[in-house]
Order: sequence, then structure tokens, then C-alpha cells
Amino acid sequence: LSFSKPLLYFTYNSLEPPWGSRPPAGAGYGLEVLKGGVALGSVRLEGGSWFLVGRLPSCALALEHPSVSRHHAVLQYRGAGCSPDGPDAAGFYVYDLGSTHGTFLNKTRVPPRTYCRVRVGHGLRFGGSSRLFLLQGPKEDQESESELTVTQLKALRKQQQAKLEKTMLGEDSDEEDEKEERSERSQNTDMSCSWGMGEDAEEDEVEENPIAIDFQDVQDAFYMKDPRKALQGFFDREGEELEYEYDDRGHNSWLCRIKLPVDDASGKQLVAEVLHSGKKKEAMIQCALEACRLLDARGVLRQEAVSRKRKSKNWEDEDFYDSDDDTFLDRTGAVEKKRLNRMKKAGKIEEKPETYDSLVTKLNEAENELSEITEKLKASGKVPSQPAAQDSLDEFMTEMKSGSTLDSVARKKLHLRSFELKKEQQRLKGLIKLVKPAELPELKPQ
Repeated sequence: LSFSKPLLYFTYNSLEPPWGSRPPAGAGYGLEVLKGGVALGSVRLEGGSWFLVGRLPSCALALEHPSVSRHHAVLQYRGAGCSPDGPDAAGFYVYDLGSTHGTFLNKTRVPPRTYCRVRVGHGLRFGGSSRLFLLQGPKEDQESESELTVTQLKALRKQQQAKLEKTMLGEDSDEEDEKEERSERSQNTDMSCSWGMGEDAEEDEVEENPIAIDFQDVQDAFYMKDPRKALQGFFDREGEELEYEYDDRGHNSWLCRIKLPVDDASGKQLVAEVLHSGKKKEAMIQCALEACRLLDARGVLRQEAVSRKRKSKNWEDEDFYDSDDDTFLDRTGAVEKKRLNRMKKAGKIEEKPETYDSLVTKLNEAENELSEITEKLKASGKVPSQPAAQDSLDEFMTEMKSGSTLDSVARKKLHLRSFELKKEQQRLKGLIKLVKPAELPELKPQ
């Protein structure tokens, strides 16, 4: 099977703008080729008004990188006499021909089929090629240096961004109206009567909506950088335990909930909820951010010491269990772990430093308990033979009373406990290896 490909002809001559012209003789325009900071050579730009860049050998600047299109871009010169904008607009322009991987001017991708000014000293990249092309030429074509320092340029950039945000939110129109009103007042000062009110008289402040939060205040809030850390600090000051509750809604979406130790206007506990599509950790961060916003809107997040509206629970009266805790339905032991943490915070459990002997004792206890659980599971798996005349229900009740048979809930608890004991064994063995005293040779009498 054979076929012939149609010949490709580049027709930029029909697309060349009327202001295109050749660069002046002796201007010294060219491209310096750099790769990895090392100069590889230079390409002179002379003999024409435009220069084609692409992967074909017929291009003035032929590149071999596979990401470069066959006809990638054009460098077009604009003469001073052909420019109605003045001599400052004269110079080279880059024109991307709709390439797949784009053309980059000073690390910024230029829009396709648009003439972008290239001054002396600017850098060009084509596609994914690592070669950098620096435009060389007369000093008059260089970009004028700014008199501002780097810090001043950054501050100016921030002011421009803030002005852009105000323009997008429509706040700049209000400021312009206020300026017009002030100018009108200043013009009519001499012609109007003050009626005993001076220019420095202060007007009553208009009541602001406490629910409305300014956009810039939210962006500059201290908890935006790390909302989890800010929320954890608030809970630590309150003496409460921060708990995240998750609910899998399917399709990679999570509902995260945090109960806050603050009451709302109706006296109910304030709850922060967020439904997020994505990872579970992202849902936790968004929920912590929402909780910080709710607390900050009520003015309690930034305080060092908050007078708690909710009464602190007396954990000791409830045996350090929460009212929502259920040990029967707990399969992971999380309820008991929370109870132990509360007891440690209350000082009911004294934490003693572990030694080699204490670790060995704990390891022996864990091994003994694991062997007992294994024997129970084996014994419950063996079903003794009973007379056929006995009813199956009576047989089951007899086995339950004797303790030889375990129900499914008890078996699951034993399997879970055996899994935890095996993990505890591995942890204790690792600690014992670390704290094991060095074996010294016996002292021999001289």
C-alpha cells in the first residue's frame, strides 16, 4: 500500500502586514542561542522582512525538537517609517502560527496569531525546546529600565491587584461617587450656610450588617494560611476536644462536620458543615476553614481567653464517657481511646516512663492474652455432637449458657482484639530492641 502526501507550501507572503519592512543595514539584529546557560551560536536576522521558525529544513530558524511545529512562528520586522505609532513601535514582532505547544516570550505564552513586541534582550522559546533565543541588536531597541526597586515594584503590583479586585466587585464606583460629593461640597462651601455645623463635624456611623464579611478581610484573615492550626488553638484554649465527623456521600464526595463549643442565637450548639467533592483531607481543611469563619464572625476566634457560654462537662460524673458514645456498637476501640485521653487530661492516669522491665512485662501480658483469645476462637469453632432428638434452639441455648459457643458479635470483638494485640506485640518488640541494655562480658578475677 503506497500513497503520496500533498506538498505543503507556506503562504505567509499573503499574510504579511502592510507595515512589514526589512531591518536597516548595519543594525546588527540576530538571535543568540543558549542551552543550559551555554552559548551554542547565533543566527543573523538580515536579508528579509520576516523569518520563519519551524521544524522543516526550509525554515530560516530550523529546530529539531519534536514539540516544534513544521511552521511554528514568524519573526516580523516593523520599520520606523511604516509605523504610525512613532519610532518606538519599530522593531521585531513574534507571530505564533497557531502552533500546538505554543511560543513563549520571557516565559509567558503569547496568544496565537497576534503580533507581540520583542525588544533587544528578550528571550524566546518555541514549544518544549530547551533552547533559549535572545534577540540581539542596537541599544536603542532595548526596554527602558524602571527607576523603582524590586520592593517598590512588588508593592505597586499589590496595589494594582487590589484595584482590580475592587473594580470586579464594583467598589470603585462608590469611591468615585464619594470623591465627586466631596468636590461638590468644597465648591459650595462659600455659597452655602453652615447652620452651626462645622466642616470637622462627624456624622453618625451607619450600622453595618454583622453577617456581611468584606472580601479583602476574608483574604487577609490570619487563619487562611492554616485553618486547622487556628481551630486547634481555639479548642485548646477552650479546653475542648476537636473532633472531625465524616460521612461518605459516594462519588468521591465527603460531608465533614465539626461541633463548636459556642451557642448560636437560639441557644443551640453551633455546627460547621461542608460538603466537598474530592479527597477526605481537602474536606477536612474546608470544614476547618468554615468553622474559623463562623467563630471569627462572632468575634471569639481571635481572643486569647474566651469566656465559654457552654458549661464544661463534668467528665468524672459520666465515667469519662460522652453521651453519644456507645461501646456496644464500637468495633474499632475509638470510644475507649477517647476515654483514656480524657482521663489523662484530667490527671486520673499517671503516665510513667517505660523501662526495659516494664516493656517486657507488657509484652508477656499481650502474648498471654493473645493465646487465650486464640484458644477461645478454636474452642468456639468446634461443635460437639449432640443427640438428634434435641431441638436445635435448645441446643443453641445450652451452648450459650455453658459458654462454649460465641455469637457473631463476640467473635468479631475477639478477632479485632487479636489484631490489636499483634500490632502491640510488634511495637513492644521494636521498643525492647531500642532500650535493651548492652551485654557486658563477665568480670573475671585477676
